[in-house]
Amino acid sequence: MADELKRHLSIDGYVTGVKFRSPLNVIREPAPQRADRGAHGQRLLKQIQGLGVDIEELEKQRAKLGLPERRGIRVAIEFRPPNAYDYSGIEYAKDGIQLLTVTTHEDHDVAVLHVPDGRLSAFVKRVTEYIEQNSKSGKPKNASLVNAIENLRRIAFEELWTDSAEPPQDDESHWLQVWLRHTAGNAAAVATDFATEAAKVGIEVVPGFVQFPGRLVVAACGNRPAFEQAVELLDMIAEIKYVEPNAEFFVGELTPAEQADWILDLVERTTVGGAEAPHVCILDTGVNNGHPLLELALVEQDMHTYHPTWPKHDEEGHGSGMAGIALYGDLPAALNSQEYVELPHRLESVKIYPPKGVNSPKLWGAVTIDSVSRVEVTNPKRARVFAMMTTSVGHLEGNPSEWSASIDQLAFGRAARDIPTLKAGVEAGPRIPRLFVLSAGNVEWPEWIEYPKKNELSPVQNPAQSWNALTVGACTHLVDIDAKKHKGYKAIASHGHLSPSSTTSMLWTGSAWPFKPDVVAEGGNGSLDGLGMVDTGPESLRLLTTSNTPLDEPFMVTGDTSAAAAEVARICAYICARYPDYWPETIRALVVNSAEYTPAMQASLPANPKKEDRENLLRKFGYGKVSMEQAEYSTAHRPTLVIQHEFNPYIRGAKGAITLGQMQLHDLPWPEDELMALGETQVEMRVTLSYFVEPNPSSRGWQSKFRYQSHALRFAVKAATEDDDEFRKRINKAERMVGEAGFGDPDSAQWRYGLQLRSRGSLHSDVWTGTAAQLASKSHVAVFAVGGWWKDWEQVKQWSQKARYALVVSLKVADDVDTDVYTPIEQIIVPEIAIDVDIGGL
Repeated sequence: MADELKRHLSIDGYVTGVKFRSPLNVIREPAPQRADRGAHGQRLLKQIQGLGVDIEELEKQRAKLGLPERRGIRVAIEFRPPNAYDYSGIEYAKDGIQLLTVTTHEDHDVAVLHVPDGRLSAFVKRVTEYIEQNSKSGKPKNASLVNAIENLRRIAFEELWTDSAEPPQDDESHWLQVWLRHTAGNAAAVATDFATEAAKVGIEVVPGFVQFPGRLVVAACGNRPAFEQAVELLDMIAEIKYVEPNAEFFVGELTPAEQADWILDLVERTTVGGAEAPHVCILDTGVNNGHPLLELALVEQDMHTYHPTWPKHDEEGHGSGMAGIALYGDLPAALNSQEYVELPHRLESVKIYPPKGVNSPKLWGAVTIDSVSRVEVTNPKRARVFAMMTTSVGHLEGNPSEWSASIDQLAFGRAARDIPTLKAGVEAGPRIPRLFVLSAGNVEWPEWIEYPKKNELSPVQNPAQSWNALTVGACTHLVDIDAKKHKGYKAIASHGHLSPSSTTSMLWTGSAWPFKPDVVAEGGNGSLDGLGMVDTGPESLRLLTTSNTPLDEPFMVTGDTSAAAAEVARICAYICARYPDYWPETIRALVVNSAEYTPAMQASLPANPKKEDRENLLRKFGYGKVSMEQAEYSTAHRPTLVIQHEFNPYIRGAKGAITLGQMQLHDLPWPEDELMALGETQVEMRVTLSYFVEPNPSSRGWQSKFRYQSHALRFAVKAATEDDDEFRKRINKAERMVGEAGFGDPDSAQWRYGLQLRSRGSLHSDVWTGTAAQLASKSHVAVFAVGGWWKDWEQVKQWSQKARYALVVSLKVADDVDTDVYTPIEQIIVPEIAIDVDIGGL
């Protein structure tokens, strides 16, 4: 008999702030000492002298084109070996020198600086001191900097090219994203000035821009020679990337027409939430709300378009199909049931994809920002989940884009920081965090014949690398094929495995980016016919949903990561309706905390998996297949504890230094007697930490003060064999005696992923397995901050900002064990209320 479904338990009050010093240190291997420091220094001084001559030449070219006098230069500094120096250290604010980009190569890094006229002297001074003076340690002064510098030169076009794809090599016109530096002046005026100047070198800039800290992103069209000239003469340019082409939608094949009374029967049995219910806002091709199964949940005033002249209806069919999944899930279960269907949510639609014959927008981040504004202006207080299945191809490495960073900014919940107007400790209005659910993007169906190798070589698509969004890949349990109707057909993916359409992050390099997707959900399957050719059907391998042509063929089949994302958006809406006080960060945490690997996914691991094997599991399946029941409910065997908390990750001390804020120490109210009674019974504890970062997507060195995340958090759990003092000393330098060393986690072998793997991005989850008796002693979980640009980038004055997080902790005991661990926890955190009884004056 299944356990009764119960509400999750809140333990928000079980927290203590503790003074904190991080035990983590960034260790850089310095560049080796130069054999002849004099010769090395003189060579660099000669290169700097040559740059001064270049400034005069550039100014003459600017004058010929009628460009304003700038008298500055962009300088490329080559550092060897890579990562030998903190490149934020060469941004000399007093001299007006700005770090624009840092690009990494196999054996060196290149940092690009904007240097105002006359400020090359800052480098002359440091190199001269290197040649002539020693520090107190006897080493050349400024040795860590000058030893690492291999060359200084005037920049070339490639030095500002920060896209993972190769830059254009021909003379044809291309649409490119131009990232402008912005540290002064009105943002709109800066974009307008650039458009005016760019036209003088043959570059067209379309209206509109996206703003990030210190950056404005515009879309521009021109050929490579024009952009090369712009790089030299228009000193507002900080970096350049491609405008990525939009991927085709996968809409599947239509099923034969179904009887109209099937639909009418379901409509009569269905109720939806009222106007105040949570809404799934679908950013797609539009939705045809004339469909009887959709019109009860999508009213005309909740249908919008990105461009006011576009029609609202769905010409493609994709948006209407996603609306059916987001509302009902896979339709056959609802159609074949005789039970009443109670839907606690409703739908909204924004058509972000242009009608046929209309050019696609060039800045999809700007489209997303404006589309979100459309629905929020109409209903600003409505609870909603944003679901977007549109992706673009060509983003290969997982690094941020204009689009993904725009989504991160929207999820974080405030406009990007405008550096020229910033004041310390001043908020620009309240934050309004948002929950985004994104599809991971699809492998084209003709390539399914190479499954699963092709999936490993097909990266998650833009903007699904977003840190704050819930990115969804696809798995499948649909493997049944009617052998009589489809002779020789064989399902491509086995039961419980990756869908043939799902992309992965196997090719993403570096350790700075999250693993994606975050979770997987049902996305359907495909088949090989008797000749070994790919078929996206038969229909039994796909998901049934609503079409955009209800009068002709009211049903269609769909699938892939789009359908999987629509299903996860539906689950999020259910959680939002069940727990209206939960934050978007909390709903994201509960979805991930519910996910589990299927037996087929588990079987992909070797018998004794290593760290790289578990990493590959995360890169393919995220944290596993979502479970709507586990995300929404607790049971006697699986209680889930939910914490929502806010604190200052950083503080400014009396002497002006910005340091880490207090560690947040949460008590876990485990029922010790019940757990000790279970003794050696195996149990699982899952911990999921979710928070939203404010993005900084400029390519100025993501391991420096210009790192992508505004703040970063970590969690640690007390080991079974540690006492309270030992736990605090292990994770907190402030708790140690002077000179006392740190301690390793005694339970490290019992965690599924471990600290390194679970610490990517802004969503951290891990599973500890041990005995119930051991768990009884694991009584505390700490949440603490590590570095972020709020702390390290002092110029933007964000050190006093508060950060909030959701922490979800669940305990799982096998269903066949006779126990109830939910009720004892509930009794600990919700003491029984005393009742006054009148007993007749006795």
